[in-house]
This record gives sequence, structure tokens and C-alpha cells, in this order.
Amino acid sequence: MNPFRPRRASLALLLAVALVFAACDSAGPSTDSTNVEVGFSTAPSSAQSSSLNANTLSTGAATDSLVLSGPNGTLRIADIRLIVDEVELEGKADSAEFESEKPSFLDLPLDTTEVASVVSDQVPPGLYTEFGFEVEDAELDDGDDAEGLPALQDDIDQAGFSNWPGNASMVAVGTFTPKGDTTRSFTTYFEAEIEVELELEDRPFEIGTDDPSRRLTVKLDPARWFRAPDGTVTNLAQDDYGRTSNVVEFEVEYEFEDGVSEIEFDD
Repeated sequence: MNPFRPRRASLALLLAVALVFAACDSAGPSTDSTNVEVGFSTAPSSAQSSSLNANTLSTGAATDSLVLSGPNGTLRIADIRLIVDEVELEGKADSAEFESEKPSFLDLPLDTTEVASVVSDQVPPGLYTEFGFEVEDAELDDGDDAEGLPALQDDIDQAGFSNWPGNASMVAVGTFTPKGDTTRSFTTYFEAEIEVELELEDRPFEIGTDDPSRRLTVKLDPARWFRAPDGTVTNLAQDDYGRTSNVVEFEVEYEFEDGVSEIEFDD
């Protein structure tokens, strides 16, 4: 069963995204604003028969990969990249607000011990009750993003994805080995415009005028994006862009709604 069926996905999802608010080292307090770093990491997968590997080599180095095994074969993902168009923090009426100015090209760490930063900026003091981010395709239809497009394109090209389709917002790179068959490599692109909003009413994120810098981490569980309810894993090699020119469209049930972890706050 392939969890991705052709359908245009324009999503506004209210998700239980895992967030970690942690104090970071700071050069000193600010009376005007606090530096907040927003990053993404991978949560330990709870998907059955999957593993997020940080394989320790003899050199002591670590290699990060996502390995999913099912009755139809084994999916190994070595690289996941996302275009994060916007990050927002919002408070109650007349409270402070923050919105990032430029899109970011996220290299999602598959090693659960790592965090990839997408925003590091000054955020005004205030009581923030909502956090949100958007995943957007490379065309970035909103004219407000025009300023950040050249830098985004440079980041994509330097990462080795010069053929990135304009309607793609994510890519996965790896191999798929069917049961009893030959391993095939893939570079598969995905199309989805995703807006994630998380209400923080029960535990608002408060930034004081004398706070040190803070870190906010969004934890994702990508194993859930590529496994069907019957346990089979997605053969992403069927949609390798170099062989098919296909851009896969997400379906709601198998998208970020299933690829998130529990909420964690660490002040």
C-alpha cells in the first residue's frame, strides 16, 4: 500500500508538534529583546520495526540515517531536506509578535542528538501563546519572500540539488531494497504547502526583558511519513526524480500530522 496518492495538498494543520524551550548560553541580558534560536530535530521513532541510527564507527564519528523495514522491503533514507518558509510567535491581543523574514533550507538531522537551526533572531519581550511555521515549495508564491529567494536557491544548489523542482517543498535521498530484489537508489521530491500552528495557551512561552537567549526546537518523527498501516514501507525508488520526473504529493493522514512527537517544554 502506497500512502501517497496523487492529490494537491494545501494544508492548515493544528498539530501536536514537539517543542523544546531550553535556556542557551548568552553574552548577557537585553532590555529590548532576547535572541531566540529555532531549530529542528528528529525524535526517537515509535514506528514499529523502524530505527533511527546513529551508527558509531571505529573513528568515533556518527552517521545518521533512517531505516524502515517491512514485509515488502527495506527503506533507507540518508537525507531529508525541507524548505521552511516562515516561523512565527504570536501573543494575545496587543502583545508582542515575531515573524522570520526569510525562508530557510533545512537539513533535517536524522541523528536524534542533533539540532539544525533555521532561525536565530531577536524576539521582543512578551507572553507568546502560539507558535507556527510553514513548509513551502521553492516557488514561494508570496511576494514577501522575494528578498530571500536568491539565498535560498544558493543553499539548494550548494547542497547538490540544482534540479530541485519549483513545486517541491521536500526531498528524501536513499535506497529501497524490495524483498528478494535489487537495491535501487532514489532522490524523491515531495509537494505540499503546510502550515503548522500550535496553541500554547496552557503553557505560554514568556520572554522577559532580562531573559538570557532561548532555544526552541521542533521535533519530528519522519518514520511515520513512510509507513502504511499494514506495515509496508513506501518504495520511494518508484518516484526517483531522475528516472520519472515525478513530484510526489502528500496525503493528509500520512503527513506531518503523523510525523510529530509529544510536546516537551524545558524552561
